[in-house]
Amino acid sequence: MKKMMKLIALAAMVLMFTGIFVMPAAAVQFEFHGDMNHRFLLGTNHNEFISSLDKYDGVINKDGVDDNFAEIKYRFWFEAASDDNSYKGVFATEIGGLRFGEKSKLDYSGDDIRMEVRWAYFDFQLPFAEQKSRVRMGLQPININRFLWKETVGGVKWYGNQCGYGYELGWLRGYEADVTKDDNEDLMNDQDALYGKLNIKPADGMGLGFLGIYQWNNIDDEDPAQANNTLSPHNYEFKKFANDTNIDIQLFTLGVDGSFKRDAFFAKWDLMYQTGSLDQLIYQDLDLNSNPIDDYDVDAWFVHADLGINMGKCTLTYTGWYASGDDDPYDDDLEAFMATDVDIADSAVIFEGNLVDDNYFTERPYIMDRGFIMNKLNLDYKATSKLKLSLAGMYMLTAEDLEYHTPDGTQVSEDEIGFEVDARASYKLFKNVKMDLCFGYLFAGDAMDYFEVDEIQDGDSDEDIWISSMRIRYKF
Repeated sequence: MKKMMKLIALAAMVLMFTGIFVMPAAAVQFEFHGDMNHRFLLGTNHNEFISSLDKYDGVINKDGVDDNFAEIKYRFWFEAASDDNSYKGVFATEIGGLRFGEKSKLDYSGDDIRMEVRWAYFDFQLPFAEQKSRVRMGLQPININRFLWKETVGGVKWYGNQCGYGYELGWLRGYEADVTKDDNEDLMNDQDALYGKLNIKPADGMGLGFLGIYQWNNIDDEDPAQANNTLSPHNYEFKKFANDTNIDIQLFTLGVDGSFKRDAFFAKWDLMYQTGSLDQLIYQDLDLNSNPIDDYDVDAWFVHADLGINMGKCTLTYTGWYASGDDDPYDDDLEAFMATDVDIADSAVIFEGNLVDDNYFTERPYIMDRGFIMNKLNLDYKATSKLKLSLAGMYMLTAEDLEYHTPDGTQVSEDEIGFEVDARASYKLFKNVKMDLCFGYLFAGDAMDYFEVDEIQDGDSDEDIWISSMRIRYKF
């Protein structure tokens, strides 16, 4: 922590003195912001479950694994902009998910700090454009759709407004291969994306958006025998291919989203369709049996809607979504919707909704390649100007059955994830400081048996899961 504070102080001094000497001539504005997040896992009965689906190896143990811990996640960023904001540079650092006492991170003396670059980009107004039209290049936050791709990535984006239309066009590179082999394979294993978005307001209180994105990986490779071609259902996400896999991917996503508000009623919706191909692929089933190498055609859907009403201090919202899943890993059709890089927080137990949100079962809006069906009813109550309370109930299923064999050879086919209750409270301690509490309890459905260890995997769910957490967050 000492090293970090020294670095921040030094950077602040450099910016301050630079501003003193430069501002009279160039009128540059400097800003310094921070997000100091302190999180506490107060308790859970299945810490092994929230340690991530990607590490799956029979994750739900008999009688549970209790745990509690404390951690910090800090972000600090600088902005240097012209006085008319026609250009600006942004640089952000992060130390994230460092637990108190964690070996080589925050243990005794705290000498070995893990720091990363969060953002680093330059943003400027195009000088020849009459209306707002800007370019942003570098490591930047991207929001194509919160269920498809909303995270930080390197790229170049052109965005702005023209005649009342908002638009974005961009090129993004999520993964750069370590080696380019020869002139004929100069894009070997790079993961790239081209996307466009158009937003319009057809009427007061109504918004409508259109998106299209083309993603590809390793389209020049012709030698599938020389690298990894296996796709595990537990790693069903586009960014999971970013490890020198030898799979040809061409993925197209087309979508429309919108919002509507009239008086107390409001609505939001998303609809996306995916097509394309994943070639030279060895696709595993839920028993982790590998199929022969094959070419797969993609045909997948995602539908989401929020419907709500404001009633004085209360807001009642229904949230539902359907992510298509694959029902047969042995055919050459791939019908499961695939996200690229997202953070879904609609459930405290299944997704990233708990406050120690570096610890979660899955960040995707679905479970493996089985898809997902969400039904959620949420009530928010603004008790005072400082206190907000929330209560939610959700019934969750997979879109396609989890089909597997138990250790004794029994074939199982289930889709019920279960019913979950989440309770939250947020209190404003000071102007920029909030304290939050969160509790979630999953009454597990029988499909959760798939994630249990061998000794209790029998086709019936044996373990409910709960988690409670707290945070104190200072943002400026």
